Amino acid sequence: MAERIGFIGLGVMGNGMARNLLKAGFALTIWTRDAAKAESFKALGAAIADTPKALAAQCKLVISCVPDAAAVRDVALGEDGLAADGWKGGLLVDCSTIAPFEAQEIAAGLKDAGADFLDAPISGGKKGADEGTLTIMIGGGEAVVERARPAFAAMGKNIHHVGPQGAGQALKACNQLMVAINLMGVCEAVGIARAAGIDPKLMREVVSTGTGRSGVLEGHGLRYLEGTLQGGFRAALMKKDLGIATAVGAHYGRYQPATGLAHQLMTGLCNAGHADLDNAALGLLYDMLNGGQEDPS
Repeated sequence: MAERIGFIGLGVMGNGMARNLLKAGFALTIWTRDAAKAESFKALGAAIADTPKALAAQCKLVISCVPDAAAVRDVALGEDGLAADGWKGGLLVDCSTIAPFEAQEIAAGLKDAGADFLDAPISGGKKGADEGTLTIMIGGGEAVVERARPAFAAMGKNIHHVGPQGAGQALKACNQLMVAINLMGVCEAVGIARAAGIDPKLMREVVSTGTGRSGVLEGHGLRYLEGTLQGGFRAALMKKDLGIATAVGAHYGRYQPATGLAHQLMTGLCNAGHADLDNAALGLLYDMLNGGQEDPS
């Protein structure tokens, strides 16, 4: 725990992850454009860097959790990025969700600066991030993974080294497409239950005891039925992730009609004005298509 860790990306997930690193006893330096978040972490004992380049001067191990590949590239390879002045011996652990080939491209750029890279996307939602119980899917070299393992242990409970660079992101694409396809089934089951005069909450309870049970039915289904759709994993981010899953499948020449349909439906949800709601709001799009109210709340 002697190594100082840098952290970039204090959003819904990153905030809890960074706090758990502090709780585990790591010295932490953060970079953020949000002054309020900077002050909040300063009060917890974290140091503040003015730029990613300045962060790299203090830390050889940096964790990022940002919205997309463009943000990862900027953080790593931009004018004021981690590698702007070279970063020999540095390691960027990226917990964002991007495409495998994008992760490999960024890894190559960092290698030129003398640094290593791990793609380490996460699953478990805000609750998992806050409680330190995330699932972490890691792509990269074994020795590099071991270097970062103490930090992974502070943030997650299920830590999996799944293959070389890009493998973590490929596995995250698998996760996201299964969540979204399962969510489509939940929304359609709710529609059938309502049409048949069955309380959809009762349907959820009964199916959760049978072979149709799933974490998506239990979690996303409840959020949709109760209308608790503020916060959480935004529909806009799920749309982005499903675009990645579609691109990954195309890259490998896979036939995946369900992923394509899920992407179309999530795009429709965002276009209907619900991009900032939790992705469980997909049920609202189904309500609209079924002639119901756009927003039951």
